[in-house]
Amino acid sequence: DIIPAMYLIKSDDPEYFATYAFVKFDAEFRNRCLKSQANIVVAGKNFACGSSREQAVYTLQFNRVVCVIAQSFPDIFYRNCLANGLPLITLEDTSGFGLGDQLEIDLDAALIHNRTRNTSLPFQIKTDDRRTFQAGGMTARVRAHLEEILTRQG
Repeated sequence: DIIPAMYLIKSDDPEYFATYAFVKFDAEFRNRCLKSQANIVVAGKNFACGSSREQAVYTLQFNRVVCVIAQSFPDIFYRNCLANGLPLITLEDTSGFGLGDQLEIDLDAALIHNRTRNTSLPFQIKTDDRRTFQAGGMTARVRAHLEEILTRQG
């Protein structure tokens, strides 16, 4: 659980959700996230299974999570992240990362740079998904496209 269901019904404020991120598994997650402007979560298989609501994405984003790297994701979570502009990277082996490693994601080059270990790993991402993540999500991408059309017609 990114956020336990019992907290989802108590508010519609994304900042409220952020307070309870991973509360069952890592009580210090929120505090660590607040120490940095850009956090990257590294996880194993099926990350976010059971987190089908968009609040799970907001919970991560309001903890300054800018990317999640995992071995796999449920389709519904992937689609929610794509809609809301939270980049997800599927990587078969995540053992080359440790808690506190300084990571940098280059979506254009499809590379993860681990500044702590001085390594780089390539990853695969669909071109359309990369563009959508870079645009800030599907909603932002569609809005920008509509504005472009209206400007041309203007």
